[in-house]
Amino acid sequence: MTSFDKNMLNDIVKRPLLWVMLYGALIAYGIYALVNIHSEVLPQFNMPQVSIVAQVPGATTLDLEGLIARPLEAELSSLQSLSDVRTVVSQGSVKIEARFSEGTTAASALQDVNGVVGRVNGTLPKGTSLTTEISGNAINEVADYAIQIPDGVDASRVQRLVESNFAPRVRAVAGVQRVSVVGPGADAIWVRPDLGKLQRFNVSAAALASSLEATTAMVPSGYVDVGHQDVFIEGRNLPTEPSAYAGVSVQTPNGGVPLGAMADIIRSALPSHHEVKLDNRPTIALIVFKQPGASTVPVVDAVDKTLRELEPQLPRGARFVRIYSQGHIVGVVAEDLSRNLAIGAALAVAVLFWMLGASPSILALALSIPLSLLLGVAGLYLMGQTLNLLTFGALSVAVGLLADDAIIVLESIYHRWERGDGGWEGVAQGLRDIAGPDISGTLTTVSVFVPLAFVGGLAGLFFVPFSLAMTVSLIASLIISLSLIPLVLGAVGPHVRKRATSGSRAVAWLKRHNFRLLEFALRRPRLSLWTCVVIFVLSVAALALVPVDFLPLPNEEVLLESFTLPPGTSLHDTRDAADRISQRLMGLEPVAHVFTRVGSASGTSYTEPAYAARYVIARHP
Repeated sequence: MTSFDKNMLNDIVKRPLLWVMLYGALIAYGIYALVNIHSEVLPQFNMPQVSIVAQVPGATTLDLEGLIARPLEAELSSLQSLSDVRTVVSQGSVKIEARFSEGTTAASALQDVNGVVGRVNGTLPKGTSLTTEISGNAINEVADYAIQIPDGVDASRVQRLVESNFAPRVRAVAGVQRVSVVGPGADAIWVRPDLGKLQRFNVSAAALASSLEATTAMVPSGYVDVGHQDVFIEGRNLPTEPSAYAGVSVQTPNGGVPLGAMADIIRSALPSHHEVKLDNRPTIALIVFKQPGASTVPVVDAVDKTLRELEPQLPRGARFVRIYSQGHIVGVVAEDLSRNLAIGAALAVAVLFWMLGASPSILALALSIPLSLLLGVAGLYLMGQTLNLLTFGALSVAVGLLADDAIIVLESIYHRWERGDGGWEGVAQGLRDIAGPDISGTLTTVSVFVPLAFVGGLAGLFFVPFSLAMTVSLIASLIISLSLIPLVLGAVGPHVRKRATSGSRAVAWLKRHNFRLLEFALRRPRLSLWTCVVIFVLSVAALALVPVDFLPLPNEEVLLESFTLPPGTSLHDTRDAADRISQRLMGLEPVAHVFTRVGSASGTSYTEPAYAARYVIARHP
């Protein structure tokens, strides 16, 4: 052993506290990361693609193209990072997908698009409803709720209560991005002009509209000084009963005429081309989206708690029913994969004890597996990743590889001890013999996964987290094998095996039969070659029997189903078909609730003719 090795080992022996502090800090950070890392079903969708949806009920496709689609496209083209634009114009709505070049963050792309919308918004037709969001935001839909409304309760009144009291409270929950309320629609005061009377009084539709606008207009009424800012006040004259509109004066060539003399004024629900039902009864749906960086489970738990606190405000007999919860899916995925990960680690440790025998040094080897996993989680947390199907799967796959580095280091040191090198000298010589192959072998394995970290586009969303999890955990196992294992073995001292274990005897038996198989193959090369060809062909043919899917499906305890009727089908016919299917589903024993949403087949607008229905079938707990 060189003087350098002796000095290095002396430094290690003299400063064990340094290593204890180092690994203590790493373990503490690993535990902190394990507690605080977010658990999700899938990795964060962060593609630079933004959706713009504009809705103008009643507008023709030509008007939508000329007045909305073209101005927005022209303004979007001024963005330097824009890659391409795809526009779909349908009845009453325009959907624009703006895709940006690689390297653009989704947040900056959304900010640029919002700037475009702000510049164009003033030139768009009156009554245009514009929404913008990052494409793929549906992955952030974390919870859907419906309200069981008893007989005799007006659904429109419940919807007003939800929109005014419940939705703002849920929107204020930390981590909530958006809350959508879908229902039969709040009732409104409708003015139905009599065309004959309009002609008799010589009143145009524009004059009638301007009279109503003047009645309901808001005017500035000053401001209130609250110290650090000024709050402006607006005065609004808004009649709340149909009778209050009957006396509104409409200007005619012959003077003012009461509105009630030329129009019927009633209270009625807003017209809609959609419908939502819970167990075949009208309901109000509350759909919650989380912020992209928020953790799913805390957000869902906080929303549940908020709605439980608000539930007593509902009319007697009404209650919230949770139809869908991504928090439940995250819990199921985490539980299943954690259990499989623990079983895999336990089997790996059991095989180590069976092969190498029980000793203090083998205990250190067994502890290297969970420690490598813990440091792998710490690395994922440091890089802003989450625990999801991909990272959990990578850690599960890595379990079998994590022990390899520690095993070869331990075997090398044991080999030196068996040759007569004692104590720290055997540790140093064994480490010297194996350090090079250990590093090169691990880096060779890591090099397979490193290119996946540079995959872009949609594939990169799934390959990058998998690659990072594998790479970080394997490098952690390499560091542990070259530092912790030699330190523990040196402290414990030589434990040379005096007798073979059952595991080593099994390996010797396999080794003998492997030599026999090799001799047989060498004596019959042609038969061996054709056997390999047949096995290869059968393996390729077996791929046809393996089901192919985009992602594994966890046990959601809900079934999402939908059907589409031919274009032009009326809302009435679609509703009848959906009601018949719901009635059949409700008769099934495991089904607890059937939530039906009838609306546009495209899913982008509820103002289009309805010819599609979506079901969420919740199972009994």
